[in-house]
Formats: sequence, C-alpha cells, structure tokens
Amino acid sequence: VAGTSASAQPDIAAARRFVRGLDGAVADAAAPARGPVRRALRLPRVFVGRIARILLRSCRGHAAEMERGVAAAASSRAREVDYGLRIVAQEQVGLAYAGWDRLLTRVALPAWRMGRWPSQLDAGVVAALTELSRRDRLAEGYASRLGERPACDLLEEPGAADEAASLLAARLFHGGPAETGPDWSPVDWQQYPDEVVDRKWRSEAARLHRVLDAVGVPPAAAVGGVPTLDRVVEHLEAGEAGGEELAAGITAAVAREEAEAEDEAQRRAKATAPGGPAAPGTGSDPAAGDDLLALWGPDPLPLFPLQPPRTGTELLADHVAAMVCCAAVDTAGAAPGLDWLDGPTLLVDGERRADLGSPVLSLIEDGDAGPLRSWLASVGVRTDKPVRLV
Repeated sequence: VAGTSASAQPDIAAARRFVRGLDGAVADAAAPARGPVRRALRLPRVFVGRIARILLRSCRGHAAEMERGVAAAASSRAREVDYGLRIVAQEQVGLAYAGWDRLLTRVALPAWRMGRWPSQLDAGVVAALTELSRRDRLAEGYASRLGERPACDLLEEPGAADEAASLLAARLFHGGPAETGPDWSPVDWQQYPDEVVDRKWRSEAARLHRVLDAVGVPPAAAVGGVPTLDRVVEHLEAGEAGGEELAAGITAAVAREEAEAEDEAQRRAKATAPGGPAAPGTGSDPAAGDDLLALWGPDPLPLFPLQPPRTGTELLADHVAAMVCCAAVDTAGAAPGLDWLDGPTLLVDGERRADLGSPVLSLIEDGDAGPLRSWLASVGVRTDKPVRLV
C-alpha cells in the first residue's frame, strides 16, 4: 500500500492502459464469433488481433522494465514504514492468504469435484478468518474488524454479488461451466454437510468397494455380502501388497471417471453452443490455432489449478477414511460436519474428531490395524455392520 503512489503516476497508468488494450484486442480476436454481427466482423477482428499481438511482442521488454521500476519504487517507499508495522502487516497478509487458501482447497474443492459450487464464498471467507482468529494469536485482530459493517452492505444485492463471485471462483480455480446445470448446481453452507460431505464419503466408499470387487476380495458372507468396514480393514491388514493394489485400482477408477465427466461436459457444451456441434470456437482454426483461448472453447480449463494430482496413497487414504466415517455415521450416531479451515469433518457427540488420519495411514502404509481398531472402539463403531453406500 505504501508503494501505490508510483502506480498512480499518469504516464505509468497510461502505459498500463495501452498494454491492457492490446491484450484485450488479442483476446477479442480469439473469442468465438457468436452472432451474425461478430461473424461478419471476424476477419477485421483477426487482423486487429494480429497487429495487437505484434505490438505486444515489441513492447514486452519496455513493459517489463517499467514494472520493475514500479516495484523498486514501491519497495523503496515501503522501507520508510516502521519495521514493526511492516512485520505485523506481513503477518496479517500471510494469515489472510492462509485462510483463503484453506477455504478454497479444503472446503470448496471437494464440492467442486462433486459438481456442486458453494454459492456464498465471501461469507465463507469471513467465517474462515474468524475461526483463524480464534485459533491463532497473530490473527486475534480479525474478529473485531470482521465484526464491523462489511463493505458488501454497500451493494444493492450482496447475496447476488457473492453468488456471482463464487461461480467465477469455481471457473477460475476448477474450470466449471458458466451456468448451473444438472451436474453443476449451487449449495449453501447449511446444506454442505449433508449434500457434500456425506455424499463425498459414500461415493468414495462405494468406489473403494468396487475396486475390492475388481481385485477379487470376497464380501462379508456373514451379512449377506453387503459392504462392511471389516472387509476393508482385513484386506489391508493382510499385507503391504494389498494396499498398493487398491491404490492403483482407485487411481485408475478416479482417472476414468474424471475423463468420462470431461467428455460429457464437452459434449453438452457443443450441443448447447450456437450452431450445434460445429459451433465456432469448438473446432480447429488456423488463424487462431496458437491461442489457448481458442483451444479451450466455451468451457475453459482452470486458469489457476489449486492442487497437483493426488498420489495413489493419498487417494487410498481418503477412501479408507471415507469408509470409516460412513461406518461411524451409520453405526455410532456420528454426523458429517464442516470445519471452515479443514473442510469436511466427522462430528462425534457434537465434537469434531480430527485424529483419524494417523490410524488410517498406519493401516495403509504398515498394515497395522491396531491404532485404527482402538480409534473405532473409542467412537463405538461396529465394523461388522453393513454400511449404506450411494
């Protein structure tokens, strides 16, 4: 903030507007030509886009030097601020970033992967930062500031603005469609535990049992072949090799399901685009073939992916933990819950249980079921009882 004066300098502001204008012209030329007017002006737009691209390449070095100069001026101005205040500000910014990051990766991402997008991300950020202020002494000031009148009150329809921003975040970070559909619908925070957490657990538990069927693990005959937690624990307890086989099977199943979902999304996008399956922007275009926007089509890939692909061990741990949570809900009276910083969580007697990860890893990595059986006994989970799957 101390260095913003350099950005407000008229020549710098004008240069930035010029570069943004060139960038906008390139993007406009690469956008699909929808509508008769835009199709008629396609050739002029492509010509202007090529000229703008040449100008951008020519001024790239000058723009980079200008931004370095702005950054140097901002840094020099910021050093004049008291050191103690700078440290506090850096800590506060870091904590705010951590709250946003955890809300997106641990709360929003599980919902996005299921075809649901939380429609009140701004409200979730406030809740996450408030929870962060409760847990971290460095964030204690958040609670008082967040209790003041929020800036969104200045909007005529803050709920609609929050929903629009939430959908935009889902597109930027996950690549979801631009509009609600049968496989892409909003969910509010009150519905999140039942419609996202419980469904996520049961979907993963069902996938785990399908992989067990595929590798030839017999079902529990004592309960009529229905899924039980005993079946999972006993198979993993029998050797290390069983865990590797399950991890490979789950990885392949997840990749196959994601590919099928992507193919279905592309099919629907082509079917709903103007002109049907051969709509502009969905095929190869020699004039704009080197432009990523033209390759992406109407449903772009995420511009800022949140997480790298998960490993087989991580996927197996998630699926085993999901099976344990399903068994706890069905046989021990537990309930799905939402933690603003850690995402889906298991509630036992109304209290959050965050100690399941270590016993599950002991079972997967070492074949040691002792810690997990002790945990199940403390919660009162019956491993021999059938579990409801989706």
